Amino acid sequence: MPFPFPTLTALCGAFANFTPLVTSRPQQDTPTTSATPSKLARPELYTAWSVADDAKTKASELSNAATRELNKASAATRAKTGKIELYSTQYYAACTLGGLLACVCWLYQCFRPRRGC
Repeated sequence: MPFPFPTLTALCGAFANFTPLVTSRPQQDTPTTSATPSKLARPELYTAWSVADDAKTKASELSNAATRELNKASAATRAKTGKIELYSTQYYAACTLGGLLACVCWLYQCFRPRRGC
């Protein structure tokens, strides 16, 4: 009774160019770095990459500016209110206020009148 799966030799013979199991692969024609400039792709024809890179750069700059502004506002608020000590009355008051605000927002989200749909 023959073995139901092909052997490694049969697989390597059938898929020699496509498997990492074979160490010797036929040499493919690859363009060298000494190609003439007329055969290289001209970057001015492919502006999509530069547009994407510009968008990424601008987004990164905006993100950094927003982070700086947030840190500045946060530092000003901390300087005005001071530090809240853990388990103090100010700590419990802040937690209570935050919980009430979250509850009100959740109730509004759940029970607001739905229009359309």
